Amino acid sequence: MREDRRWERERELDQERHDRERLARQRERRAALYVDLAEYTQGEQSTLEATTDEYSDSPVEVPDLQHPDRLTARVKLYASPQVGESWAALVRAMERIRWEWFEGDVNENEHHRWLDPDNPAAVELGKAIKDMQLVLRAAADGDA
Repeated sequence: MREDRRWERERELDQERHDRERLARQRERRAALYVDLAEYTQGEQSTLEATTDEYSDSPVEVPDLQHPDRLTARVKLYASPQVGESWAALVRAMERIRWEWFEGDVNENEHHRWLDPDNPAAVELGKAIKDMQLVLRAAADGDA
């Protein structure tokens, strides 16, 4: 009887240790995702700034970032609902501004193309970027 209790307690302790390790791995994956999302969001912010500046003469060099679909898949697995909603809004805004860039009202001179900063697509993307940055900061602080 005493041996059974000891065995059961050891099993419970093993399960608790396993659960703590699983949660720690999940937090690590979420933290890595949040860093990747922050880097991607910063890239979008830099691109937006360059595409809405009529005096910008150099294209933004995009670092080696994950494709948004890969990030979306990870968001669905690991992110908080708030991060998921903010990411979805950012993706929609990125799609809209890309449409505007290729099909919409673009200003052009002999050296450069740009969108007006008050273009609704640019405004939407700027807001989505700021929202994403705030949500990521809050989510990262909440996981700490």
